[in-house]
Amino acid sequence: MSSKKLTNVLKIITDNLMQEQIPCSLIGALALSLYGLPRFTADIDLLAEGRFWSRISLIMEKLGYTCYQKTGSFAQFDSELGVLGKVDFMFVNTPEGKDILERSILAGDKLIGTYPVIQPTDYIVLKLMAIANNPDRSQKDEGDILAVMNLYKNRLISENFEPLDMDKVYLFAEKLAQRKRPKDTLMRYSVFLISWGILDYDKESTVYKGTKKKNR
Repeated sequence: MSSKKLTNVLKIITDNLMQEQIPCSLIGALALSLYGLPRFTADIDLLAEGRFWSRISLIMEKLGYTCYQKTGSFAQFDSELGVLGKVDFMFVNTPEGKDILERSILAGDKLIGTYPVIQPTDYIVLKLMAIANNPDRSQKDEGDILAVMNLYKNRLISENFEPLDMDKVYLFAEKLAQRKRPKDTLMRYSVFLISWGILDYDKESTVYKGTKKKNR
């Protein structure tokens, strides 16, 4: 669930982005809500192209926000005394990332309103990336992945969304698991992927190999 203040702020921000012709899509808890999984949140999470950073920064400053953290793929804004809540932007710069934005659809409900939101498959991909980059959040992100997959399993997700594309999930999971990482981090991440049937463990070669399985 989300507060009236949050939805008002969301509309103001997205209206300003649209006026500047800056594409954006909901991710995070608000995306889950539009999939049919209401979650209380005090934050807004948006996906946008990195090339629009300077214009996004100007818009947010005009609306009373200050950027407290900025990397090549992430920016966090907060208002004075936190009265408007935090707004996090995730930036995409690759063809795959831009494809996530382009495949977004308009979805809505009575509480939030109607906004562009990423496809559930892409939501899972972003969660896998989050786990790879920060394993300490894995418990929460794994729970969100399970919740989305259960929507499909129980046929509770709107037909407006694309079918769950497990091939894409497998592909990204394979890429992420094969990154050079500290041994303990890689093992922890790989165990999660195996438990989901995204990777198989080859005991003879002690190598994690991607394997395609049927949807759960």
